[in-house]
Amino acid sequence: MTAMDHVRYLAETIGPRGSTTPDEARAARYAADVLRDLGLEPTVEPFTSAKSAWHPYVLFSALMLVGAILFWLGGRPGAIAALVLALIAIGSVLLELAFRPNPFRAVLPKGRSQNVWARISPTGAVKTRVVLLGHLDTHRTPLVFSTDAWLRLFKTLVPLGLAASVLLLVMFAVGVGTQGFGWRAASLPLASLLAGILALTIQADRTPFTAGANDNASAVGIVLHTAERLRAEPLAHTEVWAVLSGCEEVGCYGADAFARAHKAELGRAVWIALDGVGSRGRPVYITRETFLVPAPSDPDLVALAQRIAASHPDLGAEGDTFSGAYTEGAIGVLHGFRVLTLTSAPPGGVLTEWHRPTDTVENLDADVLARSEAFLWALLRELDG
Repeated sequence: MTAMDHVRYLAETIGPRGSTTPDEARAARYAADVLRDLGLEPTVEPFTSAKSAWHPYVLFSALMLVGAILFWLGGRPGAIAALVLALIAIGSVLLELAFRPNPFRAVLPKGRSQNVWARISPTGAVKTRVVLLGHLDTHRTPLVFSTDAWLRLFKTLVPLGLAASVLLLVMFAVGVGTQGFGWRAASLPLASLLAGILALTIQADRTPFTAGANDNASAVGIVLHTAERLRAEPLAHTEVWAVLSGCEEVGCYGADAFARAHKAELGRAVWIALDGVGSRGRPVYITRETFLVPAPSDPDLVALAQRIAASHPDLGAEGDTFSGAYTEGAIGVLHGFRVLTLTSAPPGGVLTEWHRPTDTVENLDADVLARSEAFLWALLRELDG
């Protein structure tokens, strides 16, 4: 089967694959069956995950708004309570943005998911290990992703919301010692901004899941087809771990669970994350991604990617940075692996049909998918050499 065959099965036969849902589990069973049919020994590892990407930000905005109300109505005791709530909310959301444990994760709804992985041995002694990841789950289709204009607005609202929260925190702290109408009045515009963000995050979780042909059946298809190619044309000294992860869309829970479970054995393995590798445009290797903090790709891997791009101009691959969102590459950096993330995008743009109902097979660029796969194959061969 080709990568596109796998894309069609995931996006059309199974369809939307929300994190922790039965259809995500169905996609995992499909991946395990494909790997087993190749003569590999797939492992299915369950883990516990958040059920929603939006719950932490709903709770964050709600706590800040409750704090603003207490600050307005409660005098000095209200200011104290508001300050405590703001400290919890801001501290938790910053830790969430950094993929770290936090109080929100302890109280928000959870579900069960699973990673599927198989080890593909080389013909000789193992000198290098490569983890090749593609996530199985798909996102919802929120209003804030519905058009390019909405997406630009949302990318502006997120830092504004964090800045407004910090300003409110300062006001609450001042209000503990100084009562005055002016401080309460100044908090209203900031609270109004957070109320708008709260409404948008609540709306997001009321939308259906996307079929996710590009994000991320495209990556799963390439991982599965690359596993098939490696069985037919094994590498000499590089052991490849083909990983189909769950729950990337809600905070990379699957990639994190896999890294924690196998970090000791993998050591300083190469961690290649694939995400949305069939966008209209061109294949992209990410040099640095930034969500809350920068997650730089391994400089040696970036240099290797640059050499491959230069020697294979027909692939049209280019390096680029990525900000305002995350990939599973960020988890690789967090756990100390040597990371390179592969994606695709039009020049100056983002993934096409990102988190939209239109992320279907018809809108996938089969040529970019094929060039992304060819770039990955060249990268694996060079790493082995």
